[in-house]
Amino acid sequence: MARMFILVLFLVFNLVYLVWRTFWTLPLNDGFVAIVGGLALLWAEIVGFFEMILFYLTIYRIDTLSPSSWEGEYPDVDIFIATYNEPLDLLYKTIVGCLNLKYPRPEGVFIYVCDDGERDELKRMCSRLGVHYITRTEHEHAKAGNLNNALKYSKSPYLVTLDADMIPLQDFLTRTIPFFLNDKKMGFVQTPQSFYNPDPFQYNLFQEHRTPNEQDMFFRLIQPGRSRFNATIYAGSNTVISRKALEEIGGFVTGTITEDIATGMIIQSRGYRGIYLNEVLASGLSPENLADLYQQRIRWGRGVIQTFKFHHPWSQSGLTIFQKLMYTSTLTYWYFGFGRAIYLLAPIAYSVFGVVVLQATVKAVLEIWLPMFALSTLVFRLFTRGIRTTFWSHIYDTILFPHVFRGVILETLGFTMAKFKVTPKDSVTRSEFTGQWRLVRVQIILALLSLIGIGRIIVDFLIHGFTAAYAINFFWLSYNFIVLTIAIIFASERPKFRQTERFPIKTAVKVCAGEKYRIAYSYDISETGISLLFSEPVYFEPDKPLILKVSDRNYFAEFQAIVVHVARQTSSCYKYACQITAYDESNYQNLLHILYDRKPMLPEHHQGRSWRLIGSNIKYRKSKFSAMNRKLPRIPINNRLIAYVKGNLKFIEVLDFNYHYVTIRSDKNYPEFDLVLNTTQRILLYCRFVKSMKERSRRQNIHLYKVLNYREVAKCSLQWIESSRRRKFSRWSVPKPPIVRDNQIKLIGK
Repeated sequence: MARMFILVLFLVFNLVYLVWRTFWTLPLNDGFVAIVGGLALLWAEIVGFFEMILFYLTIYRIDTLSPSSWEGEYPDVDIFIATYNEPLDLLYKTIVGCLNLKYPRPEGVFIYVCDDGERDELKRMCSRLGVHYITRTEHEHAKAGNLNNALKYSKSPYLVTLDADMIPLQDFLTRTIPFFLNDKKMGFVQTPQSFYNPDPFQYNLFQEHRTPNEQDMFFRLIQPGRSRFNATIYAGSNTVISRKALEEIGGFVTGTITEDIATGMIIQSRGYRGIYLNEVLASGLSPENLADLYQQRIRWGRGVIQTFKFHHPWSQSGLTIFQKLMYTSTLTYWYFGFGRAIYLLAPIAYSVFGVVVLQATVKAVLEIWLPMFALSTLVFRLFTRGIRTTFWSHIYDTILFPHVFRGVILETLGFTMAKFKVTPKDSVTRSEFTGQWRLVRVQIILALLSLIGIGRIIVDFLIHGFTAAYAINFFWLSYNFIVLTIAIIFASERPKFRQTERFPIKTAVKVCAGEKYRIAYSYDISETGISLLFSEPVYFEPDKPLILKVSDRNYFAEFQAIVVHVARQTSSCYKYACQITAYDESNYQNLLHILYDRKPMLPEHHQGRSWRLIGSNIKYRKSKFSAMNRKLPRIPINNRLIAYVKGNLKFIEVLDFNYHYVTIRSDKNYPEFDLVLNTTQRILLYCRFVKSMKERSRRQNIHLYKVLNYREVAKCSLQWIESSRRRKFSRWSVPKPPIVRDNQIKLIGK
């Protein structure tokens, strides 16, 4: 009830605001340019208001669907994996995920790799994995033609469409197929397109731990909201479709570069239901750089416009009024660039070029605009349920609008994008920040103009005093400048060193070194490495392979790895980064199931304060990135310990120790000495001088010594560490020195 009350207030305040804007704020006496600018701004606000009404109507209530149980026999299912030029290792993961699907009748699941690239190596891989391979010599109608070709070679009553990178979870079929068995008019079931890697917005702006994926609002709010009106958009992947419904409309719709939205809409117009199951049942790869992101969004925008040219919803007699409105909002969304450009240019027009686009008094601004703006921001945050904020919507739109707007205008005017461009799925690595400044030229120009406008407003304020025009323009210029600055920062692509994603999976790991083993816990896991947590600084021989046995849920993987870096996490925790060096195919597949048969572990809601975005980016971008290769645990001692130098007892300040080496702080460097680490266990290090290093802060020397008997020390209990850190030794607790020291160094008491 409270949500309805706030929504009604939003509508009332916005209507009052638009009436005020229409009759009292237009600059009718300031010339032709001012009138055009004022009308353009008003038009953008009116269109935005009606779009927001449809948006809130869509997401006001989100129904949670769940399939009913089915006790009868399950039907056959075909799985189509559409591919063109995606890497084989990416396709391998998707195929392995499909082979891992649970189904009451496993023999009824048929997997087809639909290859429009005619690759012999992919055909051989499919044969080895035991799945069907389909290709064609003519490649008409891109993805839709590819899928229609596959229909000729399959016959199951239901089919799943997957993009090449979308890895299904084990229960994908058991959660979707029952909808069809309980409802004969079910046309398709769409599930979310979720992503296991950060999208460019999250990654380039260092927000992968604070901000949801940019597409989450569509797949977690808009799609389930549309499902109430049977207006779910078929998104092309992660979908189950009825063959009967598909055959009734003549197969996948061709003639557009986005066949999915037209196919789903026409199925719904024939009286079939298209519902949205808001459960993550497959996950894939987000675009990994700016160029790929822009290419993807331009294709989507142009494809929607093509669809509406040939299959306009208002010409589909089988659609209800609400379905037509929902699909119309899909079209109007892609013209968001017009409104974004107007909002960015309006304050620049006044402050830089002296063009008045809005006339208002301070009192009117405070009484009409300010309450409307505050309430609109509150309502948006409330209804988007923490998935999106107004500020982040402005960031996304500002980053995307120049390229997308140009594409949709060209498509609208008839300059058709005839060729289907597949979004690249190759793994991208970068060793440093890479500025893609040509892609944000428009944002750079607008940011400079906004900065000039801010300067002129300040000067005019100091000369002429406070006015409503100065206040409004200063606010929007400053706000827009912040958003434009973030868009420019976004174009500096962040370094990416890893070819595979790491997942923060916590599970027990058995670490075998020779005949001995220890139990650790994983910190994160990827296809090429794993980080382990130990409660103590365990010694492993550098570069000597370990056998790791990972158990997670009902999966078990065993592989060989070496330690590549050791770091101290806390006072009682050490992290060992290991590189996986060898595994057989069975264990690799189990590792893939551990990694990908789960819901992605990226944020689902906004965390932290958005206004810290620029500051955090400056901080992270100033940080130095360096490769880590410390393969032994550095154990801090920071205590004065007993040593024997040529048979004489001395106290030496020991800084740290890593089994192979020990560092001390001293005015003198001794050629060699015996260092007592623990009197109870009678552990002695035989140390030989290596080199000296100057410590500037204390003007003392730090000396590095090699531990010659490190293998014997490594075999001792690790309880000596805390003892050597904390215990204060006296001459009366000192063990007797060894009587004889020869080439074979022994522990005291042996």
